[in-house]
Amino acid sequence: MTNEEKQKRINELKEQRRLINQRKRRVRKIQIAMIMTVFLMVIVGIVWGAIKLAGHITAPKPLDYTINISKPPMIERTDIDIPAQKREVTMTVVGDVMMHSWQIQRSYDPATDSFDVSDSFTYVKDYLSHADYTIANLETTLPGRYNGAINDVLGYSDYPMFSSPEILANNLQDAGVDFLQTANNHSLDAWEDGIYATIDYLDSIGIPHTGTFKSQEECDKQCIIEINGITFGFVAYTYGTNGLPVPSESPYCINTLDNYDNAKLEEMYQKVRELDEAGVDFVCPLIHFGTEYTEVPDSWQEMVVDGLFEAGADVIFGGHPHVVEPIDVRTIENPDGTTRTGWVVYSFGNFVSSQRYDGVNKDLGIITDFTFTKEFVDGKSVNTVTQVKVEPTYVYWTDSTIGVIPVLEAYNHQSDYSFLSENDWNRINFAKDHVIEVVVAKGSLDYSIDGDMFVVTPKNIEN
Repeated sequence: MTNEEKQKRINELKEQRRLINQRKRRVRKIQIAMIMTVFLMVIVGIVWGAIKLAGHITAPKPLDYTINISKPPMIERTDIDIPAQKREVTMTVVGDVMMHSWQIQRSYDPATDSFDVSDSFTYVKDYLSHADYTIANLETTLPGRYNGAINDVLGYSDYPMFSSPEILANNLQDAGVDFLQTANNHSLDAWEDGIYATIDYLDSIGIPHTGTFKSQEECDKQCIIEINGITFGFVAYTYGTNGLPVPSESPYCINTLDNYDNAKLEEMYQKVRELDEAGVDFVCPLIHFGTEYTEVPDSWQEMVVDGLFEAGADVIFGGHPHVVEPIDVRTIENPDGTTRTGWVVYSFGNFVSSQRYDGVNKDLGIITDFTFTKEFVDGKSVNTVTQVKVEPTYVYWTDSTIGVIPVLEAYNHQSDYSFLSENDWNRINFAKDHVIEVVVAKGSLDYSIDGDMFVVTPKNIEN
């Protein structure tokens, strides 16, 4: 290697060392900068924390401006009465519940040796259960199987001495019936023991009832029921008991008029007066009277209705003719010279039975909704019937069921009732017009249609 080449090599090595030293200095600067940055961040954090801590320690607490005041004890006032808001009750009422041999046979299940008539009410259950309270007339007895006066239909019987499977009451209850009238011309069909057995069974399942009793004390006790803050007073009587004598040792077992005996009529009127004097909001007699199979009230019915209104009745629920009779509305003069409005349904017709059309409309009835209202005007209670709605009913037969059909609903929704026969539809088409014509035949009411029910409204109310 020449001297010139050696010198060149020496110069290259020097340049490489210079560049290496330069890189080292640059790396040290970066390291120093990073260390300084971290150091500054730590210092800043410490200072910031110290400032926050000092502020927390030295800042004044916010002032509490709330004032705790203990309430004085409530003073109960007994010298004033603040009335409640307007109160309202919808009460549904249906007619005669009967059970003939055809119903008993269809309700029997040989596999379990038991009975069930719930399918009789499938299509009207909603009409019974929607109301605040629903009433029906139990025109049969529940003495227990083989305990009736006659036991020729699977241990029960029909006309002329009715006794029915006890499950009938359960099925009515399940369908929405809340209260039963038990005073009618078939109440003694299973004798006095049948009355008591019927009462015991109804009591055992919790269905209130009136018209038949187990003691004089029960008979004398007023039947007052409160519903939604409105009180209703019920008294139930039948014109008679088909000639069957009321036991002389227990005359209290049934309220009967003994075919409109004057003393018995006065007894009934007095019970109505006592309910009125007791201050119930609505006095509602349940009366079994009239002439069977006639769509016009007879003179006895008119006389009894006049007497009941004069005694203080507000709404009268009638039955017995097994066909629909009119609804009437009247203006009644009170003893103090004021007036009130009274309503009467002379007959709801049959609700369910095996009585068929034979020139007489025994297969038709009505479900009637009464809306009772109580409100306070100038500090006084004002009680009124604010709406009455009517649904005609028809009893249909199939091989398995004898049941109740709501007429207007079936007519308006025929596809839901495709199982009905041509004869059924003929009866439904007849009923939708005929029943409402009978209902308003007294001339005191107009009617309109609201969905699947008729609405009846007073015209010009007169005595």
